[in-house]
Amino acid sequence: MRTNPRAAIYGHRGARAERPENTMDGFLHAVATGVAGIETDIALTADFCPVLHHDPELADGRRIKEVNLADLPPSVPTLEEALTCLPDLEWLLEIKTFPDAPERAHPPELVAARVLDVLEKLPMLDVATLAFDWAVLRAVAARNPALRRVCLTAPKTAQQRALWWGPGFEGSSIPQAVAATGAWGWAAEQKNLTEAEIDEAHELGLKVLAWTVNEPEDFVRLAPLVDSIITDHPSRYAATAPQE
Repeated sequence: MRTNPRAAIYGHRGARAERPENTMDGFLHAVATGVAGIETDIALTADFCPVLHHDPELADGRRIKEVNLADLPPSVPTLEEALTCLPDLEWLLEIKTFPDAPERAHPPELVAARVLDVLEKLPMLDVATLAFDWAVLRAVAARNPALRRVCLTAPKTAQQRALWWGPGFEGSSIPQAVAATGAWGWAAEQKNLTEAEIDEAHELGLKVLAWTVNEPEDFVRLAPLVDSIITDHPSRYAATAPQE
């Protein structure tokens, strides 16, 4: 059972409900609310630059993997730009690839490698890498085993675990599967996250991150139990939670 009275708060995509998501304006706003850190999403351009954008497609329908950095909207920051601007912040970096639709992004190994190229230029940063596609995390571990890795899960990926996680996880509980990867943490969709699963994960030595906690009743339920809460509303919760 977790002993800390309240979870650390992270701004989801910066401050998704309060500012445009995955923008420098959103990141700076989240920092001003007092968050422990920021969760953001990484895509890779046609010229192999990691940029911060949730969907693999732009609003006009172009796939980021097919667009050069110079041709992206100016509101889309590069990973290096954001990390350099806010070097004292903790970053949760979700690397986006799609085993159920691989044409939407570059291969996991390539995206992970280009992200690590950036991180190796900024070695003092407090960073964790996250992915639903655990092939990404295996690629990260192969090159930099000391970098914290967080396994993302959702009902869809748990139901198709061979596709999203890889072989060997059938019959395991989700915390057991995450622990077997050597990950530092487990980031779970908050709606179906139970106290029993949280306790099991902690007993296995995992940190537990809950996403995306927006409603007060969900915050009240989870804040005493999990290690971190990722929210679209950092100004609603960050000022009330002691940061770790």
